[in-house]
Amino acid sequence: MTANRREVLAGLATCGAGGATQDPLLSYSGMSFRSHGKDIRAIYYRPTGPGRRSAIVMMHGSGGRIRNDGPWHDLATQFAGDGYEVLTPLYTDAMADDGIRPPRMMEAWRDVGEHAIDWFIARGINRRRTAMFGYSLGSYVAVDGALGNSRAAAAIGLAGGVDVYTPRPPRRRIPVLMIRAENDTHVLPRNTDAWINFLRDAEVPVREHTVRGADHIFRPNEWVEIFQVSAQFYGTNIGREIR
Repeated sequence: MTANRREVLAGLATCGAGGATQDPLLSYSGMSFRSHGKDIRAIYYRPTGPGRRSAIVMMHGSGGRIRNDGPWHDLATQFAGDGYEVLTPLYTDAMADDGIRPPRMMEAWRDVGEHAIDWFIARGINRRRTAMFGYSLGSYVAVDGALGNSRAAAAIGLAGGVDVYTPRPPRRRIPVLMIRAENDTHVLPRNTDAWINFLRDAEVPVREHTVRGADHIFRPNEWVEIFQVSAQFYGTNIGREIR
């Protein structure tokens, strides 16, 4: 058994996945990568065919875990089935969430996303075909990180706003999609609007979409809508056909 295979099996045990799983469109397995000397557990999803030669890093919400069931897993499998390679890192492996979240903690989490993108690039994915996706707290980690030192070429923030954390002035001007829940009582829509306006004032190209009738915890049909609008957005930038 190779060292790499042992790492995969260990990742599966800690992620709660019983072994590498495959269907006609995709496969997934537990793994880990390094960020500032720490092992970051993740699940790696990939199409079984040639795919789009594009990659997405998905950052979970507060209190989130990575496992091979539930809506987060389902969304990752949908992206993989649509031809994308996907990583879902447990970014709190870099620093445990204390609820206070000082700047050094947020920076460690953003670096996990940056290093996950670098992991894909090292495996041969063109940096212009990599993107971030984040939900709630993860939306800030994903989008703010992508607009900082990351090499990601696009980002999506789901149910995030300035009440999650104060955004930094962006260093980059990549395409961003903000998806809000119309009736969100956890991250208020006006605070999502404030983030959008902040980014637009900084000349970041931001698109927006509202999931009508949704609260912060999405229902199955709303996750379908989230996938559809996200896939359309990614398909116009990182997932375009290679000629």
